[in-house]
Amino acid sequence: MKTNQKEEEKEIIIDSDIVKLKNQSIIIQHESDYKATLWNRIYDWVYEKNFNFLCSIIKNGPVPQHIGVIMDGNRRFAKKNNIQTKEGHAQGFNTMVDVCQWGLAVGVKIISVYAFSIENFKRSKTEVDDLMELANQKFEEMTSKSHKLYQLGIRIRVVGDLTPIPEKTKRILSKAVKSTENNNKALLNICLSYTSHQEILHSMRTINQGVQDKHIEIDDINQCLFENCMYIKEDLDILIRTSGEYRLSDFMLWQSTFCNTNFLKILWPDFSFFHFFYILFLYQNNYLFLKNKIQDQFNFNKNNEINNDSESSKKRIENFIELTRNKELKMFESMIDL
Repeated sequence: MKTNQKEEEKEIIIDSDIVKLKNQSIIIQHESDYKATLWNRIYDWVYEKNFNFLCSIIKNGPVPQHIGVIMDGNRRFAKKNNIQTKEGHAQGFNTMVDVCQWGLAVGVKIISVYAFSIENFKRSKTEVDDLMELANQKFEEMTSKSHKLYQLGIRIRVVGDLTPIPEKTKRILSKAVKSTENNNKALLNICLSYTSHQEILHSMRTINQGVQDKHIEIDDINQCLFENCMYIKEDLDILIRTSGEYRLSDFMLWQSTFCNTNFLKILWPDFSFFHFFYILFLYQNNYLFLKNKIQDQFNFNKNNEINNDSESSKKRIENFIELTRNKELKMFESMIDL
């Protein structure tokens, strides 16, 4: 600590924050930086003390296997904090990575995030260009083995109608998908240029093409086949939407029929692990009700669906599903060379 004595004022320099004592009053220069540093230290301390404890509590109950997130509020966060819109989206990406880490810590296997809707292309060209540039930057970071998602063992999938996505972005995101393909701790579905209606249409077209190509027969078509031809076949256990909006915005409508839906007023970049664990506690509280609803629906489908259970039908369906998965992998491999 360095002290410079003066007749009416002395100056104390502590950790690069300047504190002036004058007439027994204290003035802190760079107050915003000081508060930010102090808050970060408090947050880190609370996080360290509480995170493992909360994880141990959650693990004693039913753990959701699939969580969907509508990451809303990045632009309002930027406006509230007087920063550029693209910086608000960057902060939202950091929150997404944090949620993946929290989910993995308690045993969540799949997280699906609504990164960019097809409807978002209607925004201003400047904002769309900024979002694509941010996507390029973040997907480029994901290709590195030093990135947190890679270190956590999380596999990345990008789902949606990628036709309108710029070639540069396709090339970079394909590299991110390829670089994490052997990770098996958890799965992150990034829904890009996506809507649920488009996903359902994609499944219908895939099945129709399969019939035309004689890979499957019309009698093979059932709900199980339909769901396996969607981008994301697994049902949601939890759906989260931030920013205070009470709508699903065409996100995973098919998969969210019996999930625990949570609408939070908090803006997405402000979403913390306290909010995350609160939602998990709500899920566990409603678990028996949701489980019974799902079982009732399963029994109804089983009793009312006409299936062709012959071995030949099962084999055709199995081969066709494998074929569609291989086509997806080849599509991303081809985009690497764009």
